[in-house]
Amino acid sequence: MNRWITFGRAALAVFVSGASACGETDPIAPAQLLLYVETDAPLAASATAPNDLTLFDRLRVAVHLRGEASPCAGCTRTFVLARDTDPASLSLGIAAQPEGAVAHVLLYAARNLDRVGEPDEGSALSAWITLPRLDDAEVRPVAVTLAMNALGAPVGTRDAPLSPGARRTSPLARWPLAVSTPCSAPPRAGEACVPGGVVWMGGAVRRPGAAAGLRPRLVRMSPFFVDTREVTVAQLRASGLARPATFGAIADPQLASERAGCTYMPTPGSDEDVPVTCVSQPLAAAYCAMYGKALPTEAQHEYLHGGLRGTAYPWGDDEPTRCTDVVFGRRRSSDLPCLDLPPSPQPAGKGTRDILVLGGAVVTDLAGNVSEWAREDFFPEDAECNRQGFHVDPACEGPGPDPTVKVMRGGELKSAPIGLRSEVRYPVPPIDTELEIRGFRCARAMP
Repeated sequence: MNRWITFGRAALAVFVSGASACGETDPIAPAQLLLYVETDAPLAASATAPNDLTLFDRLRVAVHLRGEASPCAGCTRTFVLARDTDPASLSLGIAAQPEGAVAHVLLYAARNLDRVGEPDEGSALSAWITLPRLDDAEVRPVAVTLAMNALGAPVGTRDAPLSPGARRTSPLARWPLAVSTPCSAPPRAGEACVPGGVVWMGGAVRRPGAAAGLRPRLVRMSPFFVDTREVTVAQLRASGLARPATFGAIADPQLASERAGCTYMPTPGSDEDVPVTCVSQPLAAAYCAMYGKALPTEAQHEYLHGGLRGTAYPWGDDEPTRCTDVVFGRRRSSDLPCLDLPPSPQPAGKGTRDILVLGGAVVTDLAGNVSEWAREDFFPEDAECNRQGFHVDPACEGPGPDPTVKVMRGGELKSAPIGLRSEVRYPVPPIDTELEIRGFRCARAMP
């Protein structure tokens, strides 16, 4: 005898569709379990205002038979949740449902898939529920709740599932924090105002090496101001902080042999309008403080670098393919695409896609040109400030495990496309042989 689970979506909850599984034309079995998935998660269909944000776009239901670690054959269905999703498409047919079957219900974002295409459960809403045995012609509605306050914390387990509940008489209220927040003050000259919002950061595709990003986490950012371009040689010179007689304040004395790549020189030259490089984090922080600003946090960097949407690059998720897209790929003795171009920092705006338009301002060189200092010391991904879950304006305060190791964000002119991705973070030791590609920009809190 056939048993069916059918489900659909209405406003914030899930309703029953009358379709058979996967578009089959067989008649619907007389015994049906109608599973309502009720959630306060920000879905496209639940957005009611222009500034409402969508954070989840996939729903997966997998049925496991008693004691089985893997779903039964044909018992898994993943649904795309969009504003125009046809409710009739939200159905899953299960033949001959035995006693003791359980369902794993998972709501997640497609961007949080791992290397093999599986959802990252640390950034999902999920529950394990028992599936009650039905009489021959019974149609039984049951409900499971996936709430935002349980983000990354599965409810129940395969071996200890919960019993499904009754359907709510009224829908859950939409999670109120998933909204964009406009700027409340105008920027200064040379700044852009960055509106606040909630966004996924990090990535579930783990890459080897120290530059791997953090695991996916949900972050709410407050509005802030940011320099539209990386600080230039002329700007640092005008501050009076550079000590023209010595590079001691800019690069470590042990890097004397590397200074040929530094853009700052004791006297004005041809590089006055390019990003200043070979700048230590303390000097960069002192420059920003002089103007009532600070270095951006890692989260502020990633928010901007991901186009405020959590994408891989400021323009989206497609890799750069042309040397005019972004200043990158200029490492000598490599197979990178732009190695015939000058391997030195370029004036702002040379990367035609490496921009972010915010109001009337254009922020340049977020992905390439020179990498940029973040405010914090380097903390590993298992630090509390970097954990998965939900964060508000996260920052790893205080000294890190090794206070001499700082953080750089953003790719640079020698990077391959993978090194330009928004989630990439670099631990930088105090003695660094590539200081000539290290620069910075400043940020300022909203008053």
